[in-house]
Amino acid sequence: MKDERTIVFLMDSYKTLNLQTDTSLLLMEVLIERGHRVLWLEPAQLTLQHDSVMGEVRAVRSVAPFELAPMFALALDQCDGLLVRIDPPVDSYYFHITYILDYLCSSVVQFNDTAALRNFNEKVLPLRWPELAPPSLVTSDSAKLLSFREKHQDIVVKPLDDCSGRGVTRYQQVDDLALDNLTAEVLDTHQKPRFVMAQRFLPAVSQGDKRVFLLRGEVIGYVNRVPRQGQFLANIHQGALCEATELSEKEVAAIDKIVPFLRENGLFFVGVDFIGGFLTEVNLTSPSAIRQINQVMGEDVHLYMVDRILSEIAEQNAGPSMPLWTCCVKSVA
Repeated sequence: MKDERTIVFLMDSYKTLNLQTDTSLLLMEVLIERGHRVLWLEPAQLTLQHDSVMGEVRAVRSVAPFELAPMFALALDQCDGLLVRIDPPVDSYYFHITYILDYLCSSVVQFNDTAALRNFNEKVLPLRWPELAPPSLVTSDSAKLLSFREKHQDIVVKPLDDCSGRGVTRYQQVDDLALDNLTAEVLDTHQKPRFVMAQRFLPAVSQGDKRVFLLRGEVIGYVNRVPRQGQFLANIHQGALCEATELSEKEVAAIDKIVPFLRENGLFFVGVDFIGGFLTEVNLTSPSAIRQINQVMGEDVHLYMVDRILSEIAEQNAGPSMPLWTCCVKSVA
């Protein structure tokens, strides 16, 4: 096929994927149907061999049923695009992956840029636009956390390195157990200090948490995620119900404000979250919910996503991909 592209998906193990929400498989399926080569790579198979980024990859033969070809070694500089789709936690292992990917040739288009994945935290990033975010505190000091709760009375505390609502706790009641638990939030499982985010609880979450999906700063779809009765977590992984929605003028204005920053930092796939008009998270690592957006909007948003991926690659590489038996010139030890 003329202009066939070779695109690597850096993925978690297939058996760990949530097939109800996963976006990557949708994109793979369309790319394969269009005649492009899709390669599956997991972090354990990623290495930096001197200054060459290597991967033990497997071609994706089909998505449904899921089938991979035998593994083979490949210098990733020979590929056209890399989609980093591994989920948090964003820990030292995750950071080390980004250090390795820094050595990729610039001809390999990264979605999202790995330096941006390393430099910006999904929960902290909204505070670059403080007027858009709810009252927030990032701290590893239990006294400051207690003071924040005393001021706002009803708060949520979030770990900075996870996703899907995992570890998010609401502190509403004041009793000894709640205070002990709140104090312990700033300690990890090894009793070492850690930073957490506290935010004033937003009662509007009962009406839903909007996920807005941006593609190079362009809004391509949105869905409202409503917590189950008696719950406050509006994550799909926590059982939230999905419904159609519209964006308010306040939310559109907030998106317009953050888009230049996203574009400047190579953030191609972004999932922006709003509760009651407040910007609560800017999801960068592996934003999902495209299946739910397709369902409530009656669209095939993933087809447009693939169009834009291929367009970005064509613009940067201006021609067909390199044959797999060629490679970028690298220094040797």
